[in-house]
Amino acid sequence: MTMGAGFHWLWPTPIGLHRYADAANLNPLLVGAFGEGRAAQQRQRGEEPGLFFASDDDLLHRVKLPEWQDFVGFIVSSLGATAQEANREAWSGQEMELRVAIEGMWFQCSRGGAFHDVHTHGNCSWSGVYIVQIDEPEQRVTHPVYGAANGVTRLYGPPLTTLGGAFIDVGNAYLLPPHHDVPPVPGQLLLFPSWLLHQAMPYDGERERIIISFNASMHGAQGDQLHGYSAH
Repeated sequence: MTMGAGFHWLWPTPIGLHRYADAANLNPLLVGAFGEGRAAQQRQRGEEPGLFFASDDDLLHRVKLPEWQDFVGFIVSSLGATAQEANREAWSGQEMELRVAIEGMWFQCSRGGAFHDVHTHGNCSWSGVYIVQIDEPEQRVTHPVYGAANGVTRLYGPPLTTLGGAFIDVGNAYLLPPHHDVPPVPGQLLLFPSWLLHQAMPYDGERERIIISFNASMHGAQGDQLHGYSAH
């Protein structure tokens, strides 16, 4: 990329936030299906019920609800729209026919202060979190310990790893804050690059925090040839 005189931003972080229109109908069905799935997998694993549960990552093919395929279509179309916007300059404004592959999908349940520590995802370009169930916002944020951070997805920016010993003054205040919290709302789909550090903050409430997580890769229908090089 040739840079001319003037101000430039390099390496911004693309984030997609979408809402599923039929969430009020689908989510209660998912809560029931996941309850049955959790009980079956805990029996297979010999696990006792606890404050945190993560299913196997083959959820895409396990759910048999009639409404499931429409929901999966929503995820795929949201991934495509987000990737299109993120790559607008790299793709030179062209509309690409994408093949979106869900590399793994699973559900997680947490309560009683359970959390998922800071991590990234591998073998994919995008990851996502869909909120199935959680306390209503007015109730969730009143937790006496966790407050507004109760059950949020926290995204950590690329400067995080350098801020431990970094000198901060008004000149590089743009580095702050090193994280951004995305409040959980049922029916909300959050998409982010798989390399982005993120964390499910501790959650405690009357309802379990139930989410769907997934990883996805994308390829052009005619291959990944782009601007004279191939992505492999």
